[in-house]
Amino acid sequence: MRLSTDGLIVREQNVGENDRLVVALTRHRGLITAFAQGARRLKNRNASSTGLLCYSNLTFFRGKDTYKVDEASAIEVFFSLRGDIVRLSLAQYFCELCLCLAPEGTEAEDFLRLVLNSLHFLASGGRPELLVKSVMELRLLSLSGYMPDLLACSGCGAFEGEEMYLDPAGGSLFCGRCKAMAAGRGLLPLSKGALAGLRHICYADFGKLFAFSLPEDGLRELGRITERYLLTQTDRRFKTLDFYHSLF
Repeated sequence: MRLSTDGLIVREQNVGENDRLVVALTRHRGLITAFAQGARRLKNRNASSTGLLCYSNLTFFRGKDTYKVDEASAIEVFFSLRGDIVRLSLAQYFCELCLCLAPEGTEAEDFLRLVLNSLHFLASGGRPELLVKSVMELRLLSLSGYMPDLLACSGCGAFEGEEMYLDPAGGSLFCGRCKAMAAGRGLLPLSKGALAGLRHICYADFGKLFAFSLPEDGLRELGRITERYLLTQTDRRFKTLDFYHSLF
């Protein structure tokens, strides 16, 4: 059976002398693991289009137990990311997030659109890196079923207050009067700007997802919160994230 779709290569692994094992986040079937035979040969027609971070038109042949890349044609290779170690490390982190949170065997239009837009803004410098990182983390979690409830305080229903806190384990919001209800759960204090940013990432229409701004200290706060929430919800570490932090 042949399957044609577009997808982003989010993982590559050398196999043997000339072959490559890839994982592609595809529009119509989510994550697909496939062999790209001969793709490490420089003259192979699929060499550049099956590399990490390459967005390509892909045609797979599905055998009994495995997929093979039959044809691949590059749409975007995000070449500029390779010239900046910080941006490249973030891009690799985004790929690792997709491997952890994107679905397999089902439609993944929103997942692919999110990571492609994140890579575009990262490559072009059109939005601050910290903002792109936070959007990628929290919106991907939301798509995967881990969206926090940020509409109002879980205790009294207040939309906002002088003090607001996020419970990173329960994904709930608490005001200063109700925070005792979640005592001992590592509540994260939220400034008004950070809370507005979190709400925007979770609830904004996709076309406006990256269309907000915060001052530098607000972006750092937002970044700490989205990262802490992600690590708590997934209960794992990400090697690419650790490498990203080692650069500073």
